[in-house]
Amino acid sequence: MKTTIHALIAAACAAVFLSCAGPAPAHDPLVTAQWLAKHREDRGVVVLDVRTFSRYGQGHIPGAVQAFGPWQTMDERFRGFMMPPVGELAARLRSYGVRNDAFVVIYDQGVTAEDTARSARVLWTLETLGHGKAALLDGGFEAWRQAGLPVTKRPAVPEPGDFVPAVAADRRIGLDEVKARLRSGTAVFVDLRDMDAYIGHEKKAHVARYGHLRGAIPMPAAYLTLGGQAFSPSVFRPREELQAIARGIGLPEDRSAEIVVYSDHGLRAALGYFVLRDLLGYRRVRLYDGSVLEVASDTAVPMAVNGFGFYER
Repeated sequence: MKTTIHALIAAACAAVFLSCAGPAPAHDPLVTAQWLAKHREDRGVVVLDVRTFSRYGQGHIPGAVQAFGPWQTMDERFRGFMMPPVGELAARLRSYGVRNDAFVVIYDQGVTAEDTARSARVLWTLETLGHGKAALLDGGFEAWRQAGLPVTKRPAVPEPGDFVPAVAADRRIGLDEVKARLRSGTAVFVDLRDMDAYIGHEKKAHVARYGHLRGAIPMPAAYLTLGGQAFSPSVFRPREELQAIARGIGLPEDRSAEIVVYSDHGLRAALGYFVLRDLLGYRRVRLYDGSVLEVASDTAVPMAVNGFGFYER
């Protein structure tokens, strides 16, 4: 009798644990491992694993499609890791089983903010291609693993999807537009790199110059998740904390302000895009695809060293 009671209590607790996440609305950009455990087999849900082939082969969420990409390719001038051609991306997404009406959940390894940026880059790509029903798995695969949820090594073989892109040009910005915004001062630039790179004390070997775009505000990507803190997976900070960060770095309260996010290669920039647009509701966030790798090669664009954007505007 005692064993039966314990079993009933355990079952009840599990039911509460899984139901607390609730069904995700189509516009919800962030889902939990518990929600995904309950809904991953729902009709219309497509789960994309954007980790490396080897990590996928070592174990993945059941039903998840291997979707390593590539989601960025070097442009013809070798000056930036850009979004691949639209037709190529659309064909790839269809091969992953993505339909026009699918709710796509994307996950990465989920240990660091850099991991989460990979998922965010894929979500940004989907939104740029006009697919607005997509979400990140908060904490990625690590959150799933720590929750003790099932893992498989069996590859998923999806039915081909019917996705047709409808490009949203307002989600990205190119070098010429960046130059125009810098001259006019009509956009707020946000730098997602580490502070050493922002200040100009360090840079990637393949980046031509030190420093940041003059007037840009620093918002290091590593501060946006809890990855690495007390063995936490890379879950996002609570939205009220993210809002406090946005206020603290001097972002405008006006949610219609134009914001341009950038990083070294446009990867961490995607994390900033996701936080500012999808979580905090800034409606005009644009990702500079070429980012510092491209702009640093153009000596006509000034870059600031040993300064902060607050004082340079």
